[in-house]
Amino acid sequence: MGRLPRTALDRSADLGSVAITHPYHPLRGQQFSVLKKRRLGGMETLILRGTGGGTFSVPLAWTDRAKPDPWQAIGKNPPLLSAPSLASLVELLDLLSAQDDNGSKP
Repeated sequence: MGRLPRTALDRSADLGSVAITHPYHPLRGQQFSVLKKRRLGGMETLILRGTGGGTFSVPLAWTDRAKPDPWQAIGKNPPLLSAPSLASLVELLDLLSAQDDNGSKP
């Protein structure tokens, strides 16, 4: 039987620091030490050391470690409608149409 993967926090590992970049976050522009990375509700999250010795978490996307937005990188605005959102809209319209045909309301 193989060894189980290590899940405990390695206190000797230096995870560096991040700056908060979210435009409406009250700590925007401030740098914080990263204590831990984890996935919470399907979203990558960082646990940071706060200024008063406590900790807090922020989504990775709200920091300078976030993957760059490809639309911003090319200086364009994202499209208003995407293929997945159009497919969802068609599905919803089909559902509403089928309910209307049966005389029932959504």
